[in-house]
Amino acid sequence: MRIEFVFVTKEGDEPDHGMAFDMPGVPRTGDLVTVARPGQAGTASFVVRRIHWTLAHPDAPAAQCGAQAVAGTTNSVQVECEFVPGPYSAEEHKPALSLK
Repeated sequence: MRIEFVFVTKEGDEPDHGMAFDMPGVPRTGDLVTVARPGQAGTASFVVRRIHWTLAHPDAPAAQCGAQAVAGTTNSVQVECEFVPGPYSAEEHKPALSLK
């Protein structure tokens, strides 16, 4: 499943940036997420704040007894995360930590 992560520094701020990942499931609120990048010494750590689901449903009449149910689809899943210090925080990640 494609998951879009957006990162914020504190409550009410606009997202700093985003990254997409193919994942087997959706992280839950409170989960710790650590991102490692090639060529970067250290990692970036985040705590999941909330999940935003964007769904689409066809304009169909209400289901009738015995009729085939109409199902919608998932357009996107956006995971909003807050920067947190981690045991191996990269130097590039540390300025965002001071904004909290």
